Amino acid sequence: MPRGFAVQFLRRKGFLTGMWVVLELLRRNKPFMPWLLASFAVLLSLGSALAGGARASAWAEFREARVRLLLIEPAPGDTVIRGGIVIRPMPDYKTYWRNPGDSGVPPMFDFAGSKGASDFEVRFPMPARFDDGAGGQAWGYKTDVILPFSAKKTGNGPLSISLKLDFAVCGTICIPLAANLSLAGGHLVGSDVINAIDRAEARVPRSLSPAEFAARVRVERRDAGDSPVFTLEIRHDAELEDFAVFAESRGYLHIKAPVQAAPGRHQVVLKGQRPPGDDKRFGPVRFTFGSNKEPYEGVLDLDGNDTSP
Repeated sequence: MPRGFAVQFLRRKGFLTGMWVVLELLRRNKPFMPWLLASFAVLLSLGSALAGGARASAWAEFREARVRLLLIEPAPGDTVIRGGIVIRPMPDYKTYWRNPGDSGVPPMFDFAGSKGASDFEVRFPMPARFDDGAGGQAWGYKTDVILPFSAKKTGNGPLSISLKLDFAVCGTICIPLAANLSLAGGHLVGSDVINAIDRAEARVPRSLSPAEFAARVRVERRDAGDSPVFTLEIRHDAELEDFAVFAESRGYLHIKAPVQAAPGRHQVVLKGQRPPGDDKRFGPVRFTFGSNKEPYEGVLDLDGNDTSP
């Protein structure tokens, strides 16, 4: 059993479960005893290294929210580091997605002080829509959220993650906050944290290829000068109450509430406002759509003359 495979197996199934599987195989497959005994030895050697599983920084406390860093312990030979940024708004507060919608402030991340890691990438789980208090719609998270991140492990020295996090929460008004988080040692946390990061990663929308996107999304365009209207028909199996659409563009796109056109088909109307200046193009529009269980994203050209992507 290769060591890397064993590490991933134990992380996903848990150490005790992994040991039980090998013991069962030993009992049922005596002809393969030498290979299974070798696998058993590998699992034993990894047991102490994986006992903690993950580490967490101290909480940074605010009246409106709490934040901290999580890190899954990299195994020997791992080249990719996985972790998460926990933002826990207090009751009646919300925080924002990478695009806050009609109002709000997106979070900003500065990992410059980290050691032993580079090329950080923070990803965003599927957001929700909520009233921004000024007649518009904000996009973000009403409850706890883990923003999963990955990074490239560099060198063989100690690993230290440092993050300057600028973010905002919203109650009746929008409140900007800043936290300095670090995780050099941190305290051990249980495997439930690894499971929570796995769940957050599963909620990150899957990027669709142009062909996959075209198979799911059809657009009809009505040109009305500076205020065009677009109708999207989207194939997705989510129930209407679980389905949402978000659009990121150079121009402004007001997204009306989705309606169900047929089983497995949702219809969304977008009312556009072209960007100011000489270039009136919306540019490549990134659409995020679906549900928490099945989120997707893809790019659509709303400036073209044809009626399909």
